[in-house]
Amino acid sequence: MNAAVDLRPFHGAWMTDIDDTIVPSGVIPDETWVEWLSDKLRCLRDHNIAWIPMTGVAIDKLAPRILNRLPQDVCSHIIYYGGDGSQKYFFDPKSKKWLEDIGYRRILTDAQTLAILGDTGFLKAHSDDSDNGVDAEARLTAARKTLQDGHFSGESGILEELGSILEEHGYDAGEAETYFRGGSISWMMLGDVAVEPYQTPDAISTRAHLLECAKERLDEEDHLTRFGTEAVHIPFHGSRGIKFVLRDNDKERGTRDLMAQEGLSPEDILFTGNELFDGGNDHVITRVNGVTLVSVGERFDPGPDIVNAGVGISVHDALMESICNSLVKGHPWRSIISGIRSRQHVLL
Repeated sequence: MNAAVDLRPFHGAWMTDIDDTIVPSGVIPDETWVEWLSDKLRCLRDHNIAWIPMTGVAIDKLAPRILNRLPQDVCSHIIYYGGDGSQKYFFDPKSKKWLEDIGYRRILTDAQTLAILGDTGFLKAHSDDSDNGVDAEARLTAARKTLQDGHFSGESGILEELGSILEEHGYDAGEAETYFRGGSISWMMLGDVAVEPYQTPDAISTRAHLLECAKERLDEEDHLTRFGTEAVHIPFHGSRGIKFVLRDNDKERGTRDLMAQEGLSPEDILFTGNELFDGGNDHVITRVNGVTLVSVGERFDPGPDIVNAGVGISVHDALMESICNSLVKGHPWRSIISGIRSRQHVLL
């Protein structure tokens, strides 16, 4: 149990994906939305329900978008699992900051990071560390030597190689965007834009080729296991980026940690996401039997544990309104999510 988070034990938890589940991908929500969410989080807090955002986004991206804009009175009931299950954060009321649970941290080594990003990408990823007195150039030099000693076959990073292939397909590699997230790296060949540009026939075939090349390179390098204690793989294809992730860093890991640390059973947990289908980045949570899973995506796995509530963020908003109304009326949390699971909830 985290001593810095008070009012325990939680009676339940609402875990949720962020992008395209509660807000459009990459969009900074306006103040009206933040106030609306804060009101709903207050309701969850008043009934001792934790809100658990879970996403591949690192905290330096999510905090200014959402977390830092929430009123401090709701933050005691928020735990953030970011970077694809590699890092965990809680709000410290004394410092009034989001602090990392270092014991949970599971991130790429410098050598693994360099093997994927290359020199330029490595320095960019660690530019903030340089501001804190950490010499990124020295780290790069040490990581380069580790790769050389370990006979890494590429002269540049894997993403630089993919950029060359992208150019061969007629796209501008300069438009691609890379996000370093501690335990994962996400590369978006068309940039961090809406899903639609990625859905053209040419973009789909190009991305499929790039995925194949990326997986081949990881296979050739034995998934970079000689440069760290954990293998690096591409666990899911999603709808846009190509994501390199430390094996077992995912939302399942965060879910199991939440249950273990907070004493919650799966029947106490609700998860909402938009990629619960097989191959989507939320699908791993289906491995945790008993968690109630709600899809608001266009595709869903028609398994017995997944409830298709409808498509879009507006569906999630309506579900949050309805659940908070049920809590205010005195309905127990477990009975509410049990009703969702059995398709007896008002929205389902």
